[in-house]
Amino acid sequence: MAGTKLMPLSPGEALRTRRFNRVPVLVGVNHDEERGRVLGQELAPGGAPMKPEEYGPAVREEFCDRADDVLKRYPLSDFPSAGEALATVDTDSTWSAPTLDTARLLSRWTPTRMYEFSERDTPWFNGYPAPSFDQRAQYMSEPAYLFDLALFQDVKDEQDRFRDRKISTWVDFARTGRTDWPGFRGADGHVQKLASDAWQRADFARDHNCLFWKNHR
Repeated sequence: MAGTKLMPLSPGEALRTRRFNRVPVLVGVNHDEERGRVLGQELAPGGAPMKPEEYGPAVREEFCDRADDVLKRYPLSDFPSAGEALATVDTDSTWSAPTLDTARLLSRWTPTRMYEFSERDTPWFNGYPAPSFDQRAQYMSEPAYLFDLALFQDVKDEQDRFRDRKISTWVDFARTGRTDWPGFRGADGHVQKLASDAWQRADFARDHNCLFWKNHR
């Protein structure tokens, strides 16, 4: 808790004022974070896939006076299902835009690398029914590529090379403070897309409507 001996400042204030331990930082986010939550809710006892008519009320409950703008930017017609639409809204607003802001603050004071885990064909949880839409890079998907966990189905053999590269990147960063992509610098800093079919710069701010969310907080 901020204001204590252990954490005298809030993270936001510490980053804004440079009053933190300045070491190289690797910061990242998953491309489809909130798919895990939405799918978890529908697979929970009594849950079900979100109906199209439930999408608007859900957005209005969450965003109140900003809801009309959100629904205009993320119309249900742009998505295969209501669950995918809501997961995209909440991924961008809750995870993607704030992570980009964090990288911008960090990079003012200390060497910063940012990445987005964007693998689309990720393993689902062992023992659970198949989800109603693809889980992709949902909140819990990344650990399956770093650790041997019985929680997940097996990573596909053809993804082993990607998995090995990801692990070696984490190890190399822990040892050297560097990655094989450029550091994050300035407002439009480099964000690296990590996926088995592409290891390249992501068009992160555009993909996640970060300017929109900057103006709708």
